[in-house]
Amino acid sequence: MNKKPKSTPCLLPTAYCTLFSKIPTWTWLTVFVAIALIQVWLLRDVVMGDAFIHFTFARGISEGQPFFYNGEFSAGSTSPLWSALLAPLWFLLNDGVIWGVKVLAGFFTGLSVILTFSVAKKISKNKILALSASALVAGSYVFSYWAAKGMETSLYVCLVLGSFLVYLKLINQPKENSPLGKRGSGGVKYEIFLGILLGLTILTRPEGWFLALFLGIPLLIKNGWRTILTIGSPALIVIAPYYLYLFKQTGQFLPSSAARILRARQWAHNLGGIHFIPEIFKILATKLLPATPFFIYFFVKKNPPFRKGGLGGIIFFPILAWLTFHFIFFSTIMPTTEGYRYLLGALPFFYIISLLGIWKISSKKVRVTALLFLLAGSFAISGQQLAERMSSIKNCEAPFIDSVRRETGLWLKENTEPTDLIAIKEVDQSAYYSGRKVLSIDGTLDSKAIPFVKSNDQLGFLKKYQPDYFVLEEEMYRDYPDWQNSNVLPLINQKLQIGETQELEGMRFELVHKLDVGNPQACPHIQGDYSWYIFKIE
Repeated sequence: MNKKPKSTPCLLPTAYCTLFSKIPTWTWLTVFVAIALIQVWLLRDVVMGDAFIHFTFARGISEGQPFFYNGEFSAGSTSPLWSALLAPLWFLLNDGVIWGVKVLAGFFTGLSVILTFSVAKKISKNKILALSASALVAGSYVFSYWAAKGMETSLYVCLVLGSFLVYLKLINQPKENSPLGKRGSGGVKYEIFLGILLGLTILTRPEGWFLALFLGIPLLIKNGWRTILTIGSPALIVIAPYYLYLFKQTGQFLPSSAARILRARQWAHNLGGIHFIPEIFKILATKLLPATPFFIYFFVKKNPPFRKGGLGGIIFFPILAWLTFHFIFFSTIMPTTEGYRYLLGALPFFYIISLLGIWKISSKKVRVTALLFLLAGSFAISGQQLAERMSSIKNCEAPFIDSVRRETGLWLKENTEPTDLIAIKEVDQSAYYSGRKVLSIDGTLDSKAIPFVKSNDQLGFLKKYQPDYFVLEEEMYRDYPDWQNSNVLPLINQKLQIGETQELEGMRFELVHKLDVGNPQACPHIQGDYSWYIFKIE
């Protein structure tokens, strides 16, 4: 006679348990997905930035030049999978990909909300906790903002959560001695599936390598090398085509933009700049402090809350390692990135850990108060951020800096020859709309620029690679310490008129176009008046 499965304890006062039991789970999740998608829709006018880099790669793929950037191969893609997914959209919509990508990113945003529930439910075995985690992700302005921007973040979060779900399935499998796995257990099937997911995660963000490491260590300890080989083989099959192609074209395995972050002095701005301390405290307050109850419980009580569920540290380790990696790396290397885009891969786990802490150290009544406070606080912060962003969109039809990048690209398309080479730091809208080959000043597309960035010798870079035009964005050289000592700074001259030339170390720069940026009256969030200069190099 089959025993009825035990019901999961609610662990809340009766009134709340009754409410959640009467409303089906799918109804809650539908509401949460709708909340996330409504935010994406409200942010639909957010002007793209880095997404145009993916659009340019997508255009190259659709035209039969995979990972060519306006006719020349580039190692600059840190998300080749996202570019590949956008290629059919660009083929069908051309410049309409700007709006089509929002639909694709919106789909993965909704899926992330559902997967967060699944992971939280699997770990906690508590429906209300899992729904709460799902609600926190759904209400996150940061998550919806980057989906509306058309970036790969929502796809990345889906793959991270999906990989973790399969990992949880594997970790509960009985230890198998047979090379092919225990018949009927499905262990090998899940291992292959996990390998495919990890491979796709790596192709979406380079941080996927660390996820594979953190999940692989417990599996190696539990099941041995056979499991690692079964997982690693399909993962390598997935990533090999792109990485071998990258190596064949450039002789490097690391994408240039990742190399720029690791090797160039990007961190100097954050460590020495005025934004560093406030941003770190902001991250602490909004992301780390909610997890404090869990860490207090773990270190003071010395009794991991996962132990009673039979999962123990084998679940706790990859979560803690994943959170620690994101916090240390992206809070110190790139803390001023708008909206903490690079922390999103760990965001659902921050919420899950926070809720586990609340559940484990509080009584039923206190638990309700803490849960409502966390939900209300999170939604209030996201609502304020959403309102501020919508206000800025309303006051300024598009942020000036983004519109100027577009105008720069269109001017270059209309006033230069198809064979001309354009040197520029910001390679997003400007490069996309120009359709011209670009020389990436900061190393985003080509790591050969990195030594010149480190020595502030952009002029030497121009001498060596001899572009036909040079686009100088004044705000980059005025506001960012990494560029304030550049030897091309004398070219920033408001008195210089179109048609006039200026000479630097034997190179002649003729000013052929200038665009003004910044209007504090119309856009209070834009500080100062800046210009973008376009020089023809003689």
